[in-house]
Amino acid sequence: MTDESSGEQVTVIVDRALVFLSRGEVVEQLVVLLLVLIVSRIMSRALWWTIDLGRKRLPSSARLARLLETGVSSRLLDLVRAGSAPTIGIVLATVTKRELEAAGRVTGLLEELIGVFVVLLAGEIVMTGLTGGLEPAEGRRHRRRFFKPLIAIIVGLMILNHLADLGRLASAPAVEAFGSPLSVGALFVATLGIWFWTDAINLMNTVVVDFVSKHTSFNDGSAEATLLLVRYGLILMGITYGVGQLQLDASTVAAITGGLSVGIGFGMREVLGNFISGSFLLFERSLRPGDIVEMDEQIGTVERLTVRSTTVRTIDNEEIVVPNQRFFTQSFKTFTGTDEKVRFNVVVMANCDNDVEHVRGVLHRVASSHPEILDDPRPDAWVEDGFGNNIVSYRLNMWSASPLAIPRLRSDVVRLVWIAFQDAGIALVFPDMKVHSNASAGEHLWSPSITPHSSTDGANASAPQSNPQDLQVSRATS
Repeated sequence: MTDESSGEQVTVIVDRALVFLSRGEVVEQLVVLLLVLIVSRIMSRALWWTIDLGRKRLPSSARLARLLETGVSSRLLDLVRAGSAPTIGIVLATVTKRELEAAGRVTGLLEELIGVFVVLLAGEIVMTGLTGGLEPAEGRRHRRRFFKPLIAIIVGLMILNHLADLGRLASAPAVEAFGSPLSVGALFVATLGIWFWTDAINLMNTVVVDFVSKHTSFNDGSAEATLLLVRYGLILMGITYGVGQLQLDASTVAAITGGLSVGIGFGMREVLGNFISGSFLLFERSLRPGDIVEMDEQIGTVERLTVRSTTVRTIDNEEIVVPNQRFFTQSFKTFTGTDEKVRFNVVVMANCDNDVEHVRGVLHRVASSHPEILDDPRPDAWVEDGFGNNIVSYRLNMWSASPLAIPRLRSDVVRLVWIAFQDAGIALVFPDMKVHSNASAGEHLWSPSITPHSSTDGANASAPQSNPQDLQVSRATS
């Protein structure tokens, strides 16, 4: 094929389209086709508006709504809702086609419209089956990015097939690159083909991860890490196939890319480093989605793990995007590497007059009474070494199955210990404040004495105020 043949194909398409649109029967069919599309859409929306309105007015609407929102009923409802518009369109197009045939009219475009509705119905069934279990926002995103563009491409190819020979058009050269002519079909595969392939793989990955997490006992993080490797492998295969369809001259491409690789290597060394680090993390499975890690004294859950970066969501619902090199070259703390159980403790100070075993028993009972504190390993109260200032320090060690719940559990235990010690008559120890004057600052400074605030001595009320910067505050325990 030459460049002239490509131009000839475009000219043929334009000429046929103009001739096609100038025919009266074609214009008539296009008007009918547009009316069928509009009416089918309006009837579908009106149908579901009526159903939703009637469901709200029924006495048992709440129970019916709960039934329709769960399990298989919800899937069937979504399937019927998605397929209502193309089904109504098929019925309207078929009835209109028979009426026009009875009147002796041409109905070729209506037959094509019925085929389009059939394709749309089949696509809606497949997409609803795949995305029915996903979050609504996630399902809409995949429909917007994958399903709707794919249907548009299919319909466009069906229309183009009537205007030109798709085989000859695909083989016609479009541009020339690296000394090789690139055909229209090869460019289509290397651009839109790779794009649809990538989106299809991402959709299947999302569906499989959702199914594994809801219907199997596999570890979600392990399954997602494995599927991530499979996804990138399939995407790489698609890119290799798409680029191979361009049939570029190997020697020319090698010469050009060889010179560019040095500059790209220096300019993108950080990106390449993160890519290699992410690949090792995925293969070694030292970090997986769902793992709980601590970074910069913040505990968070690994949300996404890609070959470039890792997204960690903290307990404050903040997302931190971390380059993979940091996980690969620096140490980090993980709470879910081999065992998700983690120990935490609460330190309590009590007076020396309290019986040590009695205090330990109360601490044991408090920890064992909390439903989220594990019995195995069992809680244990230790007496810290050393005595001072008439106090005994106790460390209550406990285990939790969820590292993210530790701040809340520690707060619960402190509150329960406070209540239990009051009920048991155990005296806690608190720091006291002693105020000392700085004598070297000058004789004009007032030297206060520690007296109760309830004193009504007028001299005290009229005493001069001291400079706060000249007062030294120290803590002592009693």
